[in-house]
Amino acid sequence: MNRHAMQLAMCSALFAASAAQAQTTPPAETPEEVIVTGIRHSIATSVDVKLESNSIVETISAEDIGKLPDVSIADSIARLPGLATQRVDGRSQVINVRGMSEQFVGTTLNGREQVSTGDSRGVEFDQYPAELINAVTVYKTPDASLIGQGLSGTVNLQTIHPLSLDERRVVFGASGEYNSLGDVSADSEDLGYRASFSYVDQFADNTLGVAFGIARLSSPFQEEHYKEWWWANTNLYGTPQAGKPDDAIALQGSEGWVKSRDLIRDGAMAVLEYKPNEVFHSEVDLYYSKFSQEEVMHGAMWTNDPWWNGGAVSYANAGLTDKDGLPIVTDGALNGVQPVVRNDDNDRDDKLYSGGWANTFTMGAWALDVDLNYSKAEREQTTLETYAGLLGPQSIGFDIPLSSRFGDYSLPDLSSSTAVYLWDPQQWGHDGRQEDSIQEDRIKAGRINLGRSFEMPFVSGFDVGANFNRRTKEKRATVYFADLPDGRAPTLVDPSLLYAPTSLGFVGMGRVISFDPNALIRDGYYDVTISESNDDLRKDYTVDEDVDTYYAQMDIGLETSGNFSLRGNLGVQYILSDQSSTGFNANGGAVVGAQTLGTDYTDTLPSLNLVADFGSGWIARTGAAKTLMRPPINYLSADSDASVNTTTREWGGSGGNPLLEPYRATAYDLSLEKYIADASYVSVAIFYKDLESYIYQQNIPWDFTGYDDNGITPISNMGTFSTWANGTGGYMRGIEGATTLTGDLITDALAGFGIQLNASYTESSIDPDGPDGGSTTDTIPGLSKVVANGTLFFERNGFSARVSGRYRDQYRGEYGALFGQRTYRYTLSETQVDLQLGYDFQGGTRFEGLSLLFQVYNLNDSPFRTTVSDSNSLGMTFPEEYTEYGTQYLLGFRYSLQ
Repeated sequence: MNRHAMQLAMCSALFAASAAQAQTTPPAETPEEVIVTGIRHSIATSVDVKLESNSIVETISAEDIGKLPDVSIADSIARLPGLATQRVDGRSQVINVRGMSEQFVGTTLNGREQVSTGDSRGVEFDQYPAELINAVTVYKTPDASLIGQGLSGTVNLQTIHPLSLDERRVVFGASGEYNSLGDVSADSEDLGYRASFSYVDQFADNTLGVAFGIARLSSPFQEEHYKEWWWANTNLYGTPQAGKPDDAIALQGSEGWVKSRDLIRDGAMAVLEYKPNEVFHSEVDLYYSKFSQEEVMHGAMWTNDPWWNGGAVSYANAGLTDKDGLPIVTDGALNGVQPVVRNDDNDRDDKLYSGGWANTFTMGAWALDVDLNYSKAEREQTTLETYAGLLGPQSIGFDIPLSSRFGDYSLPDLSSSTAVYLWDPQQWGHDGRQEDSIQEDRIKAGRINLGRSFEMPFVSGFDVGANFNRRTKEKRATVYFADLPDGRAPTLVDPSLLYAPTSLGFVGMGRVISFDPNALIRDGYYDVTISESNDDLRKDYTVDEDVDTYYAQMDIGLETSGNFSLRGNLGVQYILSDQSSTGFNANGGAVVGAQTLGTDYTDTLPSLNLVADFGSGWIARTGAAKTLMRPPINYLSADSDASVNTTTREWGGSGGNPLLEPYRATAYDLSLEKYIADASYVSVAIFYKDLESYIYQQNIPWDFTGYDDNGITPISNMGTFSTWANGTGGYMRGIEGATTLTGDLITDALAGFGIQLNASYTESSIDPDGPDGGSTTDTIPGLSKVVANGTLFFERNGFSARVSGRYRDQYRGEYGALFGQRTYRYTLSETQVDLQLGYDFQGGTRFEGLSLLFQVYNLNDSPFRTTVSDSNSLGMTFPEEYTEYGTQYLLGFRYSLQ
């Protein structure tokens, strides 16, 4: 039996023993009223919200306070129909809705737009502890009163309303966590923990409610990483490689490393709710999260392309494998390579604040709502990398797979403290690099809404209101080079500063020398100086947005004498947007000017939602709306690299575009639903989005008035600028199916069993490179044509179990890349299986209120895989990255006191 199976068996035995102890206590008398709790209660609540909504929505409801059904809130959201998560560093982080990336998703907390700790609009959901979120609603169709909506959908996170309960509730829990990869290096951890506490109470005859919660996470994430850099037949570029057959394609660089991340997150939530009478209702809610990531990396990498080292690398005994009729070098040896040993450190601190004060004044059929809110995110990040290696050229044996898996390499010993020197083996021009960045995102907003209800045959009410939103996002970055003293002479590391060597045996690379790069900086091994390229200087920018939204909405309600009824809403938003950005113009590694550019525009967004109830549980929904999503904030930066050509005296440059307008679309939705029982339903939905515009890289005419010409008089202030620009769009369309069925629908013998299934198919005509992009393979970011989820659950007599699997088809994901840039990568399909076992001690027993929980995240150790196109434009794809993150095991308890 392997280690994973033994751990699973031991934890299962622990649950069985606990359950046996519980059964020794005589069961309590059967109460007159059976209160449904746990999994079925969560599902029934979610189904009821979906049924009663006027929009097409998907929902998640906690089984109890602070008890969402997954390790992370992103995992819970990703199980909903038409949604998928994108894994970043092995954990679910951002959400894609209906085939569109996180940049198209609006995210709100208690109905208020949220800032992002990332470098654009996409909210990173790992900032929100699942223990502090009570429910999630995903709006697939908008209405006029929905503020902060996205083009693909809107995710609304909800904290608890303490007056929604009629009793005190105190809950605390804790769990230990283990990663199956163990200690991947001497400075890594494989054990972590989670702890949470929440308190909800009501006072003064249930007119005053208080809720408070805290949650702490200390979680280890490990990875074993392998990447094949790029593939090409360099002979076609006129640069043959010695020993390689002239017609063969070969890999031009590789890397292997291990990383260990210690994630520490502290979250806190507080709600004060006051409702002294039917006239006045006030609620203040506060949310805070501090997220720290300490990441260490130890590995080796090299390039062997013919432009490096004067083409000194040669092949020996090159073995060939046929791929699509072309020979590919897949085994042999490389001579003349100089592998670089990397020891890196990446520290990140995020802080997220959110607060709001909502007041409702009700006078008969009239209601006035006033809401003030504030949201702020801060990120401080330091990335440090150092280089080392053997002094002379080396030979590397290799056996490279043409499928996505680890390769196998034979390297010389890179762990010797007397042979591996600090220096620059790959000739990057420095011996180390550090980048410090600071980012801040702020939203100040206020909203007022006046509503009235009617008892009329068709109109049941109306709302008119306005929301005023002020957002500012600032980013600053500084880059340092670390160079060895004495003319950058190679230097050995004092053995007292070394860790035990790190094994890269999973790719056959042996062991590499390992140390803390920060310790070497502190001990004076390097001279550290600021050294910034044009790209580095352009990372500093500020974006300001003022968005005023005015709206009116009429609620529709029609009852007939038969079983048919009609409800819904008809409304319109009128939005005034004013945006600007300040950034630097860089040239020759120096700032030659600063500029502030911007624009303003208006949008009118009508929306219609209709729900036809035919009785007997049959529901039909339709929605039609104009929607928009403002451009990614990093696209709006006023940074530039512009200059006058010394020969033609024409302006040219590249950079961000503060003049961008939104993505705009017209959306149509239709859904047919059958509600069978309190926790069972079947639905099918189709949608079509006509994007009248899309944003992609273009060369556009640009007015360079005010730019520094560096003493070269241009023939005109007009020139060509390479930037993001609005262009032709296309369609997004798809179909979704979902069902939740409980076993008692079939027979009482299956009571407690149930299944949840959903699947979606989405396609698009949009080429993200534009209509003239010439690409037949590029898809818009986030588009997986097929997404599917399945959960089998059981709950009876205190026992509960879930096995969940989720699948998403291959897609083009957006990720952080070299030197803080963003890049698109073709990510292969993923299937992930998670397991949850639990036991709740029953009422009347000695341990009433106590729950035991065992969770396994990524049970099947699903790898992260990407592919890359060949560099000769032959239409071929090759493996790129293959990374495994291991399996996370959590074992803990939860205690609820009423």
